[in-house]
Amino acid sequence: MKIRIRDESGDREFFTIVPNYILNHSTSTDQALYLQMKRYAGEDGKCFATQETLVNKLGIGLKTYRKSLNYLIKRGWVEFIGLTDGKTRPIKTYKINNIWQENSDYYKKIVSESTLSKDTVQKEGDSVQKHSKIVSESTVEEDPVLRRSQEEDPSSEQSSQLIPDLIKLFEIINPSCKTYYGNTTQRKACKFLISTYGFEKVGKIVTELLPQTNGMEYLPTITTPVQLKDKWSQLEAAVKKERSKIKSKGNVYW
Repeated sequence: MKIRIRDESGDREFFTIVPNYILNHSTSTDQALYLQMKRYAGEDGKCFATQETLVNKLGIGLKTYRKSLNYLIKRGWVEFIGLTDGKTRPIKTYKINNIWQENSDYYKKIVSESTLSKDTVQKEGDSVQKHSKIVSESTVEEDPVLRRSQEEDPSSEQSSQLIPDLIKLFEIINPSCKTYYGNTTQRKACKFLISTYGFEKVGKIVTELLPQTNGMEYLPTITTPVQLKDKWSQLEAAVKKERSKIKSKGNVYW
């Protein structure tokens, strides 16, 4: 079966650009397939590539290929737009959707939240503000791709690639974490957290939950990846206990 791909993302000048949003919300196989499909699309946005070509290029099986392709389509990054007449048989035609605005909005929001949190930390100095409760509106939603990554296609490589991103988030609550990029112990803790709980969930706990719970009475103080790894169960139990005092129909961290 041949595949015809049309790229409408507007960035085809002899190199291939992949949004960070895709890199942080997909498995390594998904990323590789997306990259090859975008590359094969060519500068004119159209290309012919057989299913066998993509499978061989990636060194994967047909089942894995179809699973990743379906995932790209489900996320809306790639869209099947119908069959095109070929010389000997119909050709499946895809287009690469433009998600640059979504990518930009997502990371601008993170930067904005990070800046706000850093300003708060600087104003407080060495003192720790006591909080009476956790904001009930705060939520953590685990991204489906992270669960899929763990259950269907575990990737040690993907976890390793996200370690610097997680350390960067820890800098929000502890600026000293900027020295951890080469720290083997902290990196191993990051990898464990990402592989076990998913980058999205861990990231939101670091940026949304810990700034509230650090300094709260009876809750553990956590400012490093190792501390979060070691105190995860303690934090979970404490948050559940504190949540029981809050009347809310919204989602919770656990």
